[in-house]
Amino acid sequence: MLLTAALVFIVLMLIWIGLIFLRKSLWDSVHRNLLDLEDNYKGKVIRNGFAARPVFKGQINGVDVTINFSTAKSANGRRTYIDFTLTISSKLTITIAEKNWLKEQNGEHHEKNTELIVNDDLTYVIMPPNNRKIENLIGKEEFRRSLRKFDNLAYFFVGKSGTICEFWSDKIDRDTTFDIMKSRLDQIRILLSILD
Repeated sequence: MLLTAALVFIVLMLIWIGLIFLRKSLWDSVHRNLLDLEDNYKGKVIRNGFAARPVFKGQINGVDVTINFSTAKSANGRRTYIDFTLTISSKLTITIAEKNWLKEQNGEHHEKNTELIVNDDLTYVIMPPNNRKIENLIGKEEFRRSLRKFDNLAYFFVGKSGTICEFWSDKIDRDTTFDIMKSRLDQIRILLSILD
């Protein structure tokens, strides 16, 4: 009986150690990818622990940028997010959320928000509703074109306090390579210039 309990304990410990090793190796890959941002922009990658998630803090094109990571439950298990925070503010406060992501977060939303169909399988919810500036913005083709170029955008918020946006990822080591991160930063910059 004691031997069986000891074996079960050892197996559980080995599984736990294996999971920590997998987590560490995944975040090591992300850390290496973020070092390319550090090489190309003014900034620093910070990592506070053995298996901790790295964070990039720096300046890109004169704007303070922080890139970090979060996870949340989804219908398909846990989902990882790449979070971009920029010090670019706007007089216009707007939230753009991917409709399916928003439903997953809030259940069925009952507010009368404006929906913008970007293509056959992608719709964004634009908030707040009934805002003349936002309605004019939705009518612009350059705004729609800009949204079409985003991949896996969960939400985009800009207001007087700054800009925050999140992208979901099912392959975080691939989605943090320099080319993809640079492309996302460029897309954010383009969208912000349209909103200005």
